[in-house]
Amino acid sequence: MDIKAQIQSDRIAAMKAGETERKATLDYILGEIQKKEKDPHTKADIAAAVISAYIKSLREFIELHKQDRPEVCAKYETEIAMLLEYLPRQLSEEELIREIQSLVAGGTGKKGLIMKVLKEKHGAAVDGRMAATLLDRMGIR
Repeated sequence: MDIKAQIQSDRIAAMKAGETERKATLDYILGEIQKKEKDPHTKADIAAAVISAYIKSLREFIELHKQDRPEVCAKYETEIAMLLEYLPRQLSEEELIREIQSLVAGGTGKKGLIMKVLKEKHGAAVDGRMAATLLDRMGIR
């Protein structure tokens, strides 16, 4: 079952179980997926890209408002945990380091090129922020 079909199924289950928060989040994600599907320039794996972008925006909100809005941040943390279930397993820091080292050993030395290759090879399994941070730590610009 693909991600969109799983979300649709889980949305119905949440509706039947009376889980309004879960249903609302899944409704939003489905709406965003449907918008992206209408765009002729959209690439494959739309659902994973939409979920990743939404999680990124939630994390940015949490980072900015930890102190002044803890109740909203807690709600968003719950949403993030729920949405992570739909994404493929993320590469660990060690796996990313090995991938980066193999790319550098293969002659790819620029940060932008490495990021591009990682995204092409692993797609949604790569956390872009973690990869960029590792590249910075390794001194690759």
